[in-house]
Amino acid sequence: MELHQLRYFVAVAREGSMTQAAASLFLAQPTLSIQIRKLEQDVGAKLFERLARRVQLTAAGEALLEHAERALAEVERGRERVEEVVGLRHGRVAVGVLPSVGAHLLPAVLAAFRAEHPAVAVRMVEHDVSRDFEQLVHSGELDIAVTRMPATLAGLGSRTLVREPVVALLPPGHPLRDRPDVAVRELADEDFVCMRSGYGLRELADQLCARAGFTPRVVIETGQLSIVQGMVRSGVGVALLPRLAASGAEHAVPVSDAGARRELGVVWRPGSLASPPVEAFLNRLLAAAGARLG
Repeated sequence: MELHQLRYFVAVAREGSMTQAAASLFLAQPTLSIQIRKLEQDVGAKLFERLARRVQLTAAGEALLEHAERALAEVERGRERVEEVVGLRHGRVAVGVLPSVGAHLLPAVLAAFRAEHPAVAVRMVEHDVSRDFEQLVHSGELDIAVTRMPATLAGLGSRTLVREPVVALLPPGHPLRDRPDVAVRELADEDFVCMRSGYGLRELADQLCARAGFTPRVVIETGQLSIVQGMVRSGVGVALLPRLAASGAEHAVPVSDAGARRELGVVWRPGSLASPPVEAFLNRLLAAAGARLG
């Protein structure tokens, strides 16, 4: 059973005549008759009684008509929905974002995208582990994700969005607090407040300390940036964070070590760009991030 055969069947049922149905379909009558016979063979029943000047639905034909009309209506609605998505009048985008990034990098992008495409729904998913985001994009659970670079999972497209310096959060009264910058090695004897192991921000802090020749003495581990900042503010210890993650902190001093920065980017599954809403959101994100690179 093929879609065009259902369309021909419905036309004949409505017209009550092979001749008139053929004319409305711009088909030769023998061609139409052949397709109706093929449909009857497929369903295993006679669909029309051939009378002298007209045709009449059999009981089997009446049973099929309702479903054929519904199927054709659904196909037409599907075509309309595709046109809506292609024209960005409908659709959705699922975006993953690190919490330290979502509040600072994406609001302007989301506002601009919504202004241009108000009918496209955007679903935001926050998560703390970049590697998990890559898996979610690869599996199709997310369309794109803003995450730490470089991407590690093969088969994903990726672009850098922003390179941000690392800063040292220092408690009130700390002797290095009034310096224009600080070297990580100068913090070797300090107590550290850090994100928990497994978080990208913790990995970044551990790498910077290792390059400076020491292992940080971690006194507090947490999964919340606000707790890190609060503990530093209360004098519990110091912290190393990228600038976006340190936003809102009471006092942050730039880190002078070469390479002390975090590189953020976007990853996507190449096949997902076949969706116009996803492609439009990615292009908006890349355009907005261009001025931040450097």
